[in-house]
Amino acid sequence: MSYVDGTLSQGEEIKGKVQLHWINYLFTWFLCLLTFLLVLLWLADATLRQNLECQVFVGVVVLWAVYDYLRLATIELVITNKRVICKKGIISVKTQELKTNKIESVEIRQSILGRILGYGTLMFSGTGTAKVRFAKVDDPWKVKSQVETIIESCSD
Repeated sequence: MSYVDGTLSQGEEIKGKVQLHWINYLFTWFLCLLTFLLVLLWLADATLRQNLECQVFVGVVVLWAVYDYLRLATIELVITNKRVICKKGIISVKTQELKTNKIESVEIRQSILGRILGYGTLMFSGTGTAKVRFAKVDDPWKVKSQVETIIESCSD
């Protein structure tokens, strides 16, 4: 059961789950490739297997790759009929939530690379200082349209 599924209120339903863009996984893929190459090198050379520094380095890279994958896998970006929710964290959890009827603006930030590859960051601003940030999401214009449709249906 995901965090969002466990926190839905009465009458609240998930309207969309926002996907992270593949660009978020680039560093994780790099770490996995580096780990694979280091393990191959480590297995091929008996003197490296004896070297404590090499063992520690391979172990650190493996743990870093696993941590980075889990960090990305546990991010939940969800739009319900009542809220937009951003949940991050593996053990300790940080959430940002904003009620859809309190959303005043939806801002899209896209770099040149983001524009070319089709990703961007969405900033939902609410009354007061409330903000929810969906970073490097796939097709941010579609997500913005989804949220605006939900906001319009709630206000009717």
